[in-house]
Amino acid sequence: MANLYKYMSADVADVLLVDDNNFSIKFSHLHEYNDPYEFFLTISYQRSAQELAFYNEMISMIQKQPVSCFSKSPINIPMWAHYANNSAGFVIEIDEEKLMSHISSIGFENVSSINDVQYYDTPSEEIEQYVQRAYHICKPRYIAYLQRLIRISAYLRKKTCWNYELERRLILSDDALIKPNDKLMILAVPLNCIKSIIIGPKADSELKNKLTKVSKLAQCKIYQMIIGKSTSTPYLIDDKNKTLIFNGFAIKKQKSSCKKCFEPVSPEQKICSWCSITQKERNDAAYRNSFRMLDRAGILESYLKNHGGIIRKTP
Repeated sequence: MANLYKYMSADVADVLLVDDNNFSIKFSHLHEYNDPYEFFLTISYQRSAQELAFYNEMISMIQKQPVSCFSKSPINIPMWAHYANNSAGFVIEIDEEKLMSHISSIGFENVSSINDVQYYDTPSEEIEQYVQRAYHICKPRYIAYLQRLIRISAYLRKKTCWNYELERRLILSDDALIKPNDKLMILAVPLNCIKSIIIGPKADSELKNKLTKVSKLAQCKIYQMIIGKSTSTPYLIDDKNKTLIFNGFAIKKQKSSCKKCFEPVSPEQKICSWCSITQKERNDAAYRNSFRMLDRAGILESYLKNHGGIIRKTP
């Protein structure tokens, strides 16, 4: 079973722990999320007023349950930007099997589910058909099946513009949640469900210290995410400067890494291309930069002015 990745802003570190044995996962209702089209891609609304009224009746009967959202990747740059303080926050890697086992142990197995979000740009054809069938025939079994389809679509169907999130959603009864106030719902989860903590590349030392303490309590791994120079794919460094990568399914040790900056490299390399640059090569690059010669001669500014700057608009 794959692991779940929960992106969090830096300020969450102060309230992450419920106590010395449990951490918190926040839940929200669909209308609180940042997608204005949650609950939208179920049917086409270009239909008769009678069918729309019937569909609205079906929606009103669906139990509204809290949801918590996760990603299937810890190195998703847009996710770091949107949900983790523009890479200054952190990610919690959660063992999904242990999490669901905990939910079962507290008696909520039958009122919980976890599934991947599916991405579409059109309504569900199956729901379209069952709205018509249930409305015109009115048999209870059609209504029951229609409600099941609507619920699945409402919670697990989003527009394709969100597919970069690689989202997985946990739906749970609100009876399982702690409610410190009217706006907050959290699930207390044992610390042993945490597999690792991943610190963002822009995180400050204060956050790193807080998360290091949490990792010791949870007895889990702690990594620093690094934005490398040679690839657009981030990598991770552990507390012993060992390099790790996310292979699409799990965090794994990288077999070969640069001896200087620890960036992943091919097996035949000892250092990455950037770290292999010598002072001699830097000097040669500067020597071949004709702008430096113009600058030393005191004519660079006039040259740029006469030539319309470095970038000229093409006709």
